[in-house]
Amino acid sequence: VSLHLLLVDQMICPRCGPEFGLVLWADKMKERRVLEGYLGCSNCRDKFLVVDGCADLRLNSNPEEGSGPSWIPGNLPTGIEIASLLGLTEGNGNVALIGHLASRIGDLSQITPNFEFVGISHEKVVTDRSIGVDRSNNISVGSRLPFRSRCFRGLVVSGKESSSCMQEVVRVLAPNGRLVVWQTTKELNEFF
Repeated sequence: VSLHLLLVDQMICPRCGPEFGLVLWADKMKERRVLEGYLGCSNCRDKFLVVDGCADLRLNSNPEEGSGPSWIPGNLPTGIEIASLLGLTEGNGNVALIGHLASRIGDLSQITPNFEFVGISHEKVVTDRSIGVDRSNNISVGSRLPFRSRCFRGLVVSGKESSSCMQEVVRVLAPNGRLVVWQTTKELNEFF
């Protein structure tokens, strides 16, 4: 697990918003991927750690808090299903998978080599150091997605996200981008 250097260009401060991008201080890198360091805001001076390639962008986060996803269902889409639903046949770009769906990033990176995948969790991300450098980027976020508007070609959500999370998802989805909702709920239907 690692954080791609160019993905940082799309990131914004979760406290200050779209006007303030994040500055990277990389202590350890490999193949244009950040393994250790931090992201900082030039406005509020907040710092967000990058540990084992995972950035924790939750405001007021406790490094000991959380231990990873608490619920992982058995009925997840396969990597090929996600790639098909997103239409990832050619081109390149950033694709985000929110929550437990981020576990499919490894499969997707094998199928579609020109895309950068981001696993987004509202809990602390637990990394597996044995994986090494790959094309998956994992971040922990608060209520706001720390990315510039319209920077993702595709997003995949479980369908259980709150309406405030979905508003953020729609904000970061690029024009002509695709949003895949794996399982819908009544609340989500009302949102759309």
